[in-house]
Amino acid sequence: MILTCAVCESPTAQSAHFGARTCKACAAFFRRTVSAKLVYKCREEASCTIHYEKRMLCRKCRYDKCIAAGMSRNLVQSMRATAHTLLVSQCSAEKNCNPSTFDSPRISPSDRGIGTEERKCVVEHYTRIEADLNSRRRMLYTNTKMSNIFTTRCECPFEKQDLKPFNYKTFVGNSRSDFIMLYGYTTGFMQFDDLDPAEKQTLYRYTCAVDMFLNSAYFTSRISFNEKRIATIGCEYICVEGTPMTGDEPWAQHLFANREDQDRYKSIVPRHVALWKSLIVPFHRLRLQFDEFCALKALICWHISHYKLGANGRRICSNQRNLIIKCLNDMACERSSCPEEWMGNLILFISCVVKEIIELVNSLVMITFFNIFDCDSVIKDLMENESY
Repeated sequence: MILTCAVCESPTAQSAHFGARTCKACAAFFRRTVSAKLVYKCREEASCTIHYEKRMLCRKCRYDKCIAAGMSRNLVQSMRATAHTLLVSQCSAEKNCNPSTFDSPRISPSDRGIGTEERKCVVEHYTRIEADLNSRRRMLYTNTKMSNIFTTRCECPFEKQDLKPFNYKTFVGNSRSDFIMLYGYTTGFMQFDDLDPAEKQTLYRYTCAVDMFLNSAYFTSRISFNEKRIATIGCEYICVEGTPMTGDEPWAQHLFANREDQDRYKSIVPRHVALWKSLIVPFHRLRLQFDEFCALKALICWHISHYKLGANGRRICSNQRNLIIKCLNDMACERSSCPEEWMGNLILFISCVVKEIIELVNSLVMITFFNIFDCDSVIKDLMENESY
C-alpha cells in the first residue's frame, strides 16, 4: 500500500509530521509558515489545486490544507524550541573550547558537526537579516505605514505601484542610505566578526555588488517580470519591452541635450537593459522561494569574496560556503523531485552573477576614473585600487 501525503498527494509520505501523515516538503512548508508567523493570500476565488507535481503551489491554500489534514501549530512550536536548545548547547560547548572564536552573540557555526536542525537555523538567520534589509528599503523608498513594517516578514520591499520610472540623468549608483543598509546586512553574516578588518571590507564590497544584481533580479521576478520591467533596488523600473535604444544609433544624438548627456545614457541604460537576458530571465526560471533566495545570496557573497581574502578569511569563507551549500541541498531534498538538477541549476546560475559583477567592477573603475557621473564618495573609496 502506497502512503500518500494528506496535503499534496505525494507518494513519499513515510511518517507523520506535526500530527498528520505528510511528505517532508509539506512538513517543511508548515514548519516555516508557523515559525516565521507568515500570513498568505490566495489570488483565486476558488480553492487552488495542491499537488506535488506542480512546482508553484498557492501557499494560502496549501497551508489551509495542512490545517485541514490535522497538522498542529503547537507541535511546531515545541519542536522549534528543541532545535533551539540543541543549537545553543552546541555553540556553548564550542565556546568553552575556544572562547576567542565566539565572542559575538551571533550564531557562528563551522561546517563540522552541524546537523539538519541546526542548518535550518542557519537558513532562518540569513532569511531574517534579508527580511530586515527589505523592511529598511520599504521604509526608505515607499509610503507604507509603519504598522505594516512590524506585522509580517518582508519578503519584498516594493509593490508594483511603488516603482517609479528610471531616470538616468539622476542615477548615481548606490546612495549613501543603500550603503548604510547594506553595512547592517553584511555585519549580520555568520563569523563576520572573525574576519580581519581588510577582509571585512572585501566582503562588504562584494556584498554591495551582489545585492545590486541579485536583489534586482529577485524584485523583478516577484513584481514586474510579466510587464518586462526591471525593478531596481532603488524602487525604480526600466522597461525592456521591445528594444530600447543603445545611444549609438545615427539619429540618437538628436535626442540628447549634449554629448555629455548622451555618454551618460550610453554608460548606464544599455548595461541595465542587458541584465534582462543575462541575469533576470535565468533567475526567474529558478522560481526560488524567499528562504532559498536568501541562502543563495549569502552563498554568492562568500563565494565571490573568497579569492580576495587572506588565509584566515579563506578558511572562514570555505566553512560558510560548505555550510550554506549543505543548507541548500537540504531544501532541495525536501522540496524538489530532482534535487541534483535543482542544485545544478543553482550552481550554474552563480556563474551568471559572477560574470556580471566582474563587468560591474571594470565599468565602475572606468566611470570613477573618467568621472562620467558623480558617484557617492563611498563608491570611489570602495573602488580604489580595485580590479577582479
